[in-house]
Amino acid sequence: MSVPPEALQKILQEIEVRVVQAQLELTSVKQQISQKQRDIRLNELTTKELSEVPETVGVWEGVGKMFLNVPIKSHISRLEQERKEDQEQLKALDKKLNYLETTYKNAKKNIDDILGSSQRH
Repeated sequence: MSVPPEALQKILQEIEVRVVQAQLELTSVKQQISQKQRDIRLNELTTKELSEVPETVGVWEGVGKMFLNVPIKSHISRLEQERKEDQEQLKALDKKLNYLETTYKNAKKNIDDILGSSQRH
């Protein structure tokens, strides 16, 4: 069964669009993952540094244009909550990365299959 060249070209263009979209999304997700990893690392370092400070000392938190003096324990607990949220977001980004990589590989394979089958005919 032979596929008309016009139909084959249209299918090939659609697959190429999916490949380009997957590449762009892959780049974006990789950047987001890198940013989340930096955020988590910064959070861990800040928590470590604050754990070495006596509990009687207050910490200044920026709130809009002002600063509030808060107890270290509450600041550390807020940092831990932020780290948990960042880790959950990182897991979701890893899943999305895996999905996009699979989509990209499948689209590339489809292009190779189409080009290979058209050369055989």
